[in-house]
Amino acid sequence: MLRRLAGGPRRLPPLLRRFCAPPTAAPPPAAADFMAQFLIDSCELPLSDAIKACRHLAHLKSPDRPAAVLRLLRREGLSPSHLRRLVVSMPKLLLASPDKTLEPKIRALRSAGFSPAELGELVTANPNALRVRDVIPKIEFWRKLLGSKQKFLKLARNVHLLSRRIDGDGTPILSFLRRIGMPDPHIAMILERRPRLVSSRLKRIELIAEQVQNLGVSPGSRTFVEAFSTVSNLSQATLESKSSLLLGYGWSRDDLLRAFRQFPIVLRLSEGKLRVAMDFLIKEAGYEPSYVARKAVLLGYSIDRRLKPRFYVLRFLKEKGLPGGRLDLLTAMMIAESKFKEKYLPLLQPSFPGMIGMYPDVAAVMNAVS
Repeated sequence: MLRRLAGGPRRLPPLLRRFCAPPTAAPPPAAADFMAQFLIDSCELPLSDAIKACRHLAHLKSPDRPAAVLRLLRREGLSPSHLRRLVVSMPKLLLASPDKTLEPKIRALRSAGFSPAELGELVTANPNALRVRDVIPKIEFWRKLLGSKQKFLKLARNVHLLSRRIDGDGTPILSFLRRIGMPDPHIAMILERRPRLVSSRLKRIELIAEQVQNLGVSPGSRTFVEAFSTVSNLSQATLESKSSLLLGYGWSRDDLLRAFRQFPIVLRLSEGKLRVAMDFLIKEAGYEPSYVARKAVLLGYSIDRRLKPRFYVLRFLKEKGLPGGRLDLLTAMMIAESKFKEKYLPLLQPSFPGMIGMYPDVAAVMNAVS
């Protein structure tokens, strides 16, 4: 197969063979050739991935050790897809001793409750599960904090998770978050949403927590989870830009803080969405900026599928003195779509027979009730 891809005799082309050599000493060309061929044949690796992987294996004079490792992993239930991903992400694993290193670790992982499929998911997402010492206590620590095996497997995609040292209360980041008053369930929520925080610098976490507290959000509250996620996801320049945009619509600093405390996601919305929503609510619908700040959740709804069509329906009902006309806009937004259509659209049917069919087409609804 390699001969066909390389277009020549048994060995790889010189240009490709050069990439298989380790940085210090170049092996005989035939060695690099046979290891790349072995990876292609045994793991179905593409030629480019085989070339990259063989940089770590080109010193081998036979494929016996890698073959034994692959046999063990197949026997333990890893699929061909798992093997390909594992070899690409950590080819040095093929140099480990199957009997002395890998088999005991796999046996420990299986005894910890991981099925063959879960084992494959874990080691391909985080090969450190087969490399680091004391991996089981670390897994149990994170699994207990997160509350389930599936949540741990998701967080394990952060390759640093199992290489971090755990002492006493865990990592320095966890100790800090607990110290400022965050309960474990809230810490788990943050880690689920922002897995990279596990490997962040402590000073960065301290700065984010300080910024969120300065915005008036208590670390012990559920809102702190959303606020922390928002601030950690945005640069200072982006936060300032979005804040300036909202202040430009007549919000005071207190309005901005109130909106953020109520709906921290507001600063994760794109500037385009914020601008369109504020233009509609203040300039077209006629709401005061302070009202929008108190009901900042409104900014998170779809403009064309929810906000505009429901507003026009409510405005018509109010003009005609019909039930629902005096409904608060946010209250109307929170009603399930099916219930809103069932309760309020029939009231428009006498005047607009086709309303149920055209809703929520904004242009059609607006033209009908205007």
